[in-house]
Amino acid sequence: MEIDLYPIASDYYLDESFVSLIIGPIGSGKTLGSILKLDRLMYDQEPDNDGIRRTRIAVIRNTTIELKDTTIKSFEGYYGDLLKFNWGNLTALYEHDDIRCEFLFRALDKPGDMKKLLSLEITYAYLNELRELPSEALENVTSRLGRYPTLITGPGATKQQCVADTNAFDNETWIYKLFIENRPETWSLFIQPPALLEDNSVNPEAENLKNLPYEYYRAQTLGKTKDYVDVMYKVKFIPLQTGKPVYPEYNDQLHCIRHEELGEPSRNRPLICGGDNGRWSGFLIGQMDPLGRLVVFDELVTDDVNLTSFSKIIEAHMKLHYAGYKFESWLDPWAANTRGQVTDDTMFKVYNNANLMPRTSNTGSPVTMVEAVKTKFGQILVGQPSIIISDKCITLRKGLNGGYQYKRVNVSGEKYADKPDKGKYSHVCNAFEFLVDGTGASRELKSSNKAKEYLRLNGGASQGKSNNWSPYD
Repeated sequence: MEIDLYPIASDYYLDESFVSLIIGPIGSGKTLGSILKLDRLMYDQEPDNDGIRRTRIAVIRNTTIELKDTTIKSFEGYYGDLLKFNWGNLTALYEHDDIRCEFLFRALDKPGDMKKLLSLEITYAYLNELRELPSEALENVTSRLGRYPTLITGPGATKQQCVADTNAFDNETWIYKLFIENRPETWSLFIQPPALLEDNSVNPEAENLKNLPYEYYRAQTLGKTKDYVDVMYKVKFIPLQTGKPVYPEYNDQLHCIRHEELGEPSRNRPLICGGDNGRWSGFLIGQMDPLGRLVVFDELVTDDVNLTSFSKIIEAHMKLHYAGYKFESWLDPWAANTRGQVTDDTMFKVYNNANLMPRTSNTGSPVTMVEAVKTKFGQILVGQPSIIISDKCITLRKGLNGGYQYKRVNVSGEKYADKPDKGKYSHVCNAFEFLVDGTGASRELKSSNKAKEYLRLNGGASQGKSNNWSPYD
């Protein structure tokens, strides 16, 4: 079979790096390019003493369903009847001329699957749709390369290589940090041209166009969200929503402003802050401006830092950048006075010890806080949105753009969890909710007749006292 590869796919095909990754849009021929590369590597293997070129290749996918329905189908499409499957253990044997290659098809959707990678004796590995796999998959499988064939039967493995392909991904994922920001010297990255240009017209430089049906990309994008098109067809490294956003009312083009255009917070008004602690702790610094708008100037986010250490980070940041400002920090009203598992200190006490002026509201319901934020996002004051967020607040904006979401429930139909997912964006978005609550937004919401009926039906009515601190004073 003779197949012409496009420029980027061809460079990937010929690359001899220890790890090589190709990124491209849907339909760009990435999977076929990977299979062809593996096919070439079979022939590059030196023959054993009996003249047979033996190789063993692990093919990894995130789930068994996708492994069978997509990855294996692609191998069958290329090799046809020459690929002899053992469906009991998901292996296949390819024998042709002096080539004898074993394929080990492996999914990582069951407990213990990851550990099993550490027992493999393989020549090469192929990680299909790398963005769906954890970093441990790459770490484990690359530690097993070049282990077959053994020196007992011949010269051993001629090469040891791992090939991978994927669509684009979030610029905060492990793949982005490892392949784009801090790629090892012996690794290579290949990025194919986008399939669509900014005006959604087909990119004439896109790869594999001649092998796709007429008007393929125009038909494929119909009914798709902008984020989906940007990631899957335009090869942009941004978050892709898989659940239902908690705040679809947020519009980054409307509510976000360049930090340089904001200037410094006014020293004549107090700052209003919000904080939440957890696996990914978050702290936000804002202020009500003279027009009554909430402006969020700054964020602090950490990964796996304990409460006391995080409070010290905030304290140092406030002293360095906001010295002389009056401020108060609004915390989780349900957890602020809960004692920690390691110490008896509560979040309120830790913040107080760090001179962060902690406060908690008596709003009484997360539903109320969420609805108050939604209402504020929809309000316009003197031609401007009532909430403005600096572009400096990258993590908060990603959360509001859909990273903070209700996870889709794995049942038929479109059904989502009742509560937002406690992922990497939840704590900074919770801090934002507490901050907005500190402005009196929840109290304002509950005072409206329409809100009273909504909250009554959704269990969000509060029996506690309203906030009595004014962010305007």
